[in-house]
Amino acid sequence: MPQYKSLVLERRGEKDGFAQRFGQAIPDGSLVFLEGEEGAGKSIFCQRFCYSFLKNGHTCSYVSTQFTIKSFLRQTSSVGYNVKEYLMKGKLFFISTQVTLAETLPKKTFFEKLVTCKKLFEPEIIFIDSLSTLLSESLNNNNLVDLISFFNRLLGSGKILFVTANPKEWDEEIHNTFRIISDVHFAVTIETKPGLGIVHNIYLKKFNGACNRYETVTTFSVRPGVGLTIETSSIAF
Repeated sequence: MPQYKSLVLERRGEKDGFAQRFGQAIPDGSLVFLEGEEGAGKSIFCQRFCYSFLKNGHTCSYVSTQFTIKSFLRQTSSVGYNVKEYLMKGKLFFISTQVTLAETLPKKTFFEKLVTCKKLFEPEIIFIDSLSTLLSESLNNNNLVDLISFFNRLLGSGKILFVTANPKEWDEEIHNTFRIISDVHFAVTIETKPGLGIVHNIYLKKFNGACNRYETVTTFSVRPGVGLTIETSSIAF
């Protein structure tokens, strides 16, 4: 029987509702691909998923191309996903490429450094936010096969891997490859709707191995101290 890791996030006796819309749980060995342009909300969903996994007793690692450890803790705390306790207890392993890589190594070496960072891939769930930023200068159609093979070995051992990407940051063929090989595919968007103005949507485009019903579109907002919130007052389509 396949094993799953719950997406349920319960705080003060209340659930935020996203697990119910996203099929309740992610199967072990899944590649989860979150795509969207800059500012769409890829990182906040990674933070929310990571926080729920940690609260549910799992171990995570998180690579960020945007945050330092200090700014990551400040950001997650500000939206109610405070992970400091898990970081201190060794349940969360965090790497900022701004500190560990960017200042000392050319970007063309990032591919090799990523796949040889053993500690990063020890936890049960791994987040790479964002893969397109991290490997924009070192990933090409030649070594893409090597990266996919490496990821497949991780997935074969039961790890869950979340990767985010901005389609404008790397080759279109590489981006489409991740759309195809992913087990779970999210697209986060900012759209302008007549009569509604700016609307933030997340589309669940594919979910292989889903154990429960899921919704294909969810409209959301981000609130200080609360984090992601489902918006039901408007219609997303």
